[in-house]
Amino acid sequence: MLRLVLVATLLSGCRVSLENADTTDGGSNGRACSISTASPQCQDAVNHSDLAWIEQNVFKGACDFSGCHNGDNSAQGKIDLRIGKSYAHLVNYASVIDTTRKLVVPNDVAASYLMLMVRDVAPAMANPPGNPPPGKVGYMPQTGGSTVLCCQKLDALERWIMAGAPSM
Repeated sequence: MLRLVLVATLLSGCRVSLENADTTDGGSNGRACSISTASPQCQDAVNHSDLAWIEQNVFKGACDFSGCHNGDNSAQGKIDLRIGKSYAHLVNYASVIDTTRKLVVPNDVAASYLMLMVRDVAPAMANPPGNPPPGKVGYMPQTGGSTVLCCQKLDALERWIMAGAPSM
């Protein structure tokens, strides 16, 4: 009984839907994630929708490490996701991969290209429908051979965007 209560508590903070089932294999819905009960950051994500937490617990380490989104002169470095820099490089910022799209569109998860890149929104469900990232780029993050964030972190990103993507 205690396990059932624990599972129900963990799931209560996560988006669970029969129409958009969470997968780890990139199923037809495009959302590739798993609910993590082992990661303290994933468990804590259910309490957050603020950029400061997202920068510290999603972007730091998964996105802004050496050679990636850290402000250097590489193509990917120009999208700076370091703490204190990410807002200017995300909100209403044109994607380098698809210049017709903004990385984060406040109040619109489906129109936010970032959410397609992290496999939260399937290309066919994007607004407007789009294409997967080119093979040479791939989905994000690309750390440790994995391109999957836990569902709780994706949900925190969604809440932040739906709250208007505030800078604080």
